[in-house]
Amino acid sequence: GETIKRNIEEGRRYFKEKFGVTPTVATNFDSFGHSIGLVQIMAKARFKGYLICRPKKDVQIEYPSRFFKWISPDGSSVIASYSETYNSLLGKAAEKITKEIGGKAVGMLGAESSGKENKTLNDVDYVLWGVGNHGGGPSRKDLQDIKNLEIKDYNIIHSTPEDLFDDDIEVKGELKSSLVTCMPGCYSSMARIKQAYRRTENMFYATEKMISAAILNGFRPDMRDFKEAEKKLLLATFHDILPGTCIADGEREGLGLLAACEKTLRDYRTNAFLYLVMGKPCAKIGEFPVFVFNYAAYETESIIETEFSLADQNWDENVVYVPHIYDKNGMELPCQQIKENSNLNLDWRKRIIFKGRLKPLAITRFTIKVTAESKIKKQAKSTDLNLTLKDNILLDKSAVLETYDDTADPWGMSDKELISLGDNPVYFRLMDENEIRDFCAVKESVSPVREIENGDVLKCVEGIYTNGNSNAVLQYRIYKNEPYADIKTIIEFTDKNKLIRLKLPIPDEFKGGTVVGDGPYVWEEKPVKGEITFQKWIGIKKGDKIFSVINDGVYAGKTDGEYLYITLLRGSGYCVHPIGERELYPQDRYLPRIDCGRYEYNFRIFSGDIYEVCKMAEEFNNPPYALNIFPAGGKEKNDLNISVMDNIIISSAITCENDESKITAYNPSDKIVNFTIKAGKKTLSGNLSAKEFKIIKL
Repeated sequence: GETIKRNIEEGRRYFKEKFGVTPTVATNFDSFGHSIGLVQIMAKARFKGYLICRPKKDVQIEYPSRFFKWISPDGSSVIASYSETYNSLLGKAAEKITKEIGGKAVGMLGAESSGKENKTLNDVDYVLWGVGNHGGGPSRKDLQDIKNLEIKDYNIIHSTPEDLFDDDIEVKGELKSSLVTCMPGCYSSMARIKQAYRRTENMFYATEKMISAAILNGFRPDMRDFKEAEKKLLLATFHDILPGTCIADGEREGLGLLAACEKTLRDYRTNAFLYLVMGKPCAKIGEFPVFVFNYAAYETESIIETEFSLADQNWDENVVYVPHIYDKNGMELPCQQIKENSNLNLDWRKRIIFKGRLKPLAITRFTIKVTAESKIKKQAKSTDLNLTLKDNILLDKSAVLETYDDTADPWGMSDKELISLGDNPVYFRLMDENEIRDFCAVKESVSPVREIENGDVLKCVEGIYTNGNSNAVLQYRIYKNEPYADIKTIIEFTDKNKLIRLKLPIPDEFKGGTVVGDGPYVWEEKPVKGEITFQKWIGIKKGDKIFSVINDGVYAGKTDGEYLYITLLRGSGYCVHPIGERELYPQDRYLPRIDCGRYEYNFRIFSGDIYEVCKMAEEFNNPPYALNIFPAGGKEKNDLNISVMDNIIISSAITCENDESKITAYNPSDKIVNFTIKAGKKTLSGNLSAKEFKIIKL
């Protein structure tokens, strides 16, 4: 939602600078579906109209009329209008206008429409024309042909969307749902782009919050490179980059945009973090300070992971150094050492996971101390996954990976795919011990299901699977005192014209509930047929509670009432586009598939009310940022921050050098919420209506 908001702001800035005008009608011709969350965003941006060309009328969705009222869950609305196509072939504009006035629609790329005929036009109506894709440009021949075109009883003029919506258009009917489904394959195609986009988008708004906290405390960064990074993020949302329906060069360009953006963000994050930390008191002998920035605008008790190095390498074969962590009051906290990212077989680098209380949008300090203990050989032990999960109310049965027959078409254009993407599911099976030995490149046989971590914070169980061509690892994190469980899914994918889904059992108490999921500043009931689109979570709602599956980089799935299926990967081709009855792609050569390679996905299984689910999704996608740093001491900062004390989500916070804070707050609940926001020494109270977001300035 925030990124769409920024796209509008940047687009309007550009139009004002270059043309001296502010658009009031949004055009989004070739998007593969439109979230209902767009309505509130456009209404608050004072758009009066929205022009679209997808999903296809009568085939993919029933529109109430040519112009209709599109209404958001918060009650706001815009007038939307659908056109069969946005372009015309070179020299064919007059022909297209004539056909559409005669009640016969023209399809994309000049093809005949597969939908119903228009029959009659409205008294005020329009035709979109122009040569090219994603819209079109005028040609001299077409301009002359239109000038010469005369059709009895019709006045034909060149116009603009603004003038069209200012005319006496006939608005009939209303819609209160997202405009889906369209091209369902693109919701999962090109997973590298989708994962990189989510990672970069999360980092952008998280880093912006950290910079804002630092500015409140005197930091004065040059933000020009940050603004350029924002433009790269916005460009990466463009069609066909984020849908994953471009050629390999487009994929590289998109990944390059996001990588460049991410590098800039890391530099800004480092500078802001160091500014906030370096004036803190120096560590005492034997202490390893850990500083944690909480991206949430409220106090949290969070699971935190970080790494540090011992003061020196420990080569003693009989002794190992065990970490303990303490809060500012000297109280020891639950802490567990887990496998570090390095693979040096040496007691030196340490990774810990612990639970600590964090201040809102600010730095919290913890202290690690180590004790020398007798070395005990750590070895993963074979276990029964069902026994591990039996006491977990949210995940009492194991997840399953399935492979489906698919096509090489990354869009998923066929009528069959619109109803159901993928056929003939086949389970991934557990590898046998010899297969695991080869897969893991180890000397001895390994059990297919093992407990690889167990301590004061969590138990981690790993299972290794195969479908014959592709291999997978599922790692379950069962926390000792948390109301959720995590599943890391690692896939080495080599299948072609196949797709892979993660299949998760719905608890009995939620069966028969309503399928819901989130979007840009919105959550809504989802259609149960075909692919379901969502952003950070999908769930089953029964009463006030939602059984949710939260993710860090997928956008589609489906359900059958017994399971939730999360679509992970599609082995489709680059820009393989169905055209009539022609062969889908050349049959006489090798063609690469988009998503072959290694992937990691993280999921959180959680149950709560709508605010709790949205809050958990934000925390999961922006976990606390923790580093072991030794501060230089000196003068401490003011320790000013941004905070809220109410059930609202702070999606972005920008503090300018003049110490004006602009905060975007979202209320996902069905009830009005009164809020109090504090930024530095300024406080503002107000309210948010049900399912409303607001921009608040302090």
